[in-house]
Amino acid sequence: MKSWSPDHPLLRHLPCWGASLLSAWHRTCRFHVVGKAHLHAALNRDPPGLLTTWHFAFPSVLYFFRHVNGILMVSRSQDGEWAARLAHCLGFQTVRGSSHRGGAEALRAMLRKIQDGYPAGLIADGSQGPPLRAQKGIVWLASVTGLPLVPLSLAADAAWRLPSWDRTLLPKPFARLVIAAGNPIHVPRRTAGQDLEPFRRLLETRLHGLTELAQECVSRAEVLAAVPRGGGWAEGFHNHGLVPERDKERRGYDPQRHCRHR
Repeated sequence: MKSWSPDHPLLRHLPCWGASLLSAWHRTCRFHVVGKAHLHAALNRDPPGLLTTWHFAFPSVLYFFRHVNGILMVSRSQDGEWAARLAHCLGFQTVRGSSHRGGAEALRAMLRKIQDGYPAGLIADGSQGPPLRAQKGIVWLASVTGLPLVPLSLAADAAWRLPSWDRTLLPKPFARLVIAAGNPIHVPRRTAGQDLEPFRRLLETRLHGLTELAQECVSRAEVLAAVPRGGGWAEGFHNHGLVPERDKERRGYDPQRHCRHR
């Protein structure tokens, strides 16, 4: 890919155009959540828990959680610059780094944001893969913070898979999606080195299981028949008092910018 200057007009404007297109595209879709209680518990605690998913699910997960003012780790590559700016346009904050470049520094920056009370999301298989193989960085972060690690995955009944290393899933217009969240993983504090490996394998196993669960549920038309289009996570917090009053200003929560969700 051609290298662009950070001040290049395309980098200034195209990511927000892309964010608008991504939002408009997904508003035609129907979202159903399996394991809502796990997401409620993770995002309503103080500080919030750590959410993680596969890289292939990034576009739809980014859209779905666009109103929670979360913090994401994005690589320092040229592709990462585009992704970071798109995420900013959707309301996320980012720290820059990956397992290949600046990962430790980015994890420390994310740790500071988590301690300030921002929900964090990380990609389990990293920015460059290998695909569908969980990496240790997020497990280490869970051990340092003592926060629960909440895995989630998704499936769509109609989607394209891009010819990228992760085979990114892009739902077709008016598709039905299932987001499946699983039981949190609690990593003991100060776990390090080879002791992280059992938790890394557990995370990987649960993410594979959640992908299969989402695929099973999305094939059942009756599950999604009454789900409204354009689903997102923020309205559930507003309607059910799931965002503590003390956190609304800090997280930049705006009840007028809501999306429909059940």
